[in-house]
Amino acid sequence: MSELAFLSPDRVGPEVSLVSPLARALAPDGPVRDVSGLGKLEVRGDLATIAPAAGEELIPIAPGKALLVTEGSPASARTRLRTAGLHVYDLTAGLAALEVDGEQLMRRLTDLDLDSLPAAGAVARGVGALVQRRGDETFRIFVQQELGHYVAEVALDAAEGLAG
Repeated sequence: MSELAFLSPDRVGPEVSLVSPLARALAPDGPVRDVSGLGKLEVRGDLATIAPAAGEELIPIAPGKALLVTEGSPASARTRLRTAGLHVYDLTAGLAALEVDGEQLMRRLTDLDLDSLPAAGAVARGVGALVQRRGDETFRIFVQQELGHYVAEVALDAAEGLAG
């Protein structure tokens, strides 16, 4: 298998309506926000050769494996990285992404060491995720899109418990 083109939103026809897996779960201004529209590329190979361009961020997952997150379409990054000889898999439509505000909230969502992020581990009672710290009090969580709505609901319930 060389690629799963159906996971690349930039490759769909104009008749296809793209909808976030978190669209029904989240409000745009709450403590949990939907950022699923980010481009998400799994990259495998010599990560030292990758120089992220403006609007791109490289999140290491394991030796020789990383997630490249792009603002907007990942098409140019996908082409650039493949031309450089890396294995690139577009997971843009395969992963939901959400941002969570508050270290206390994150501690209710995961047992991961928040001082050692990014890391892969369980969130929301056992869902596999990649978790990234985006600042002192902001965290980004990447999960399989099929589980995104569930993780968002768990995060909202935890946030409500902290507020009340």
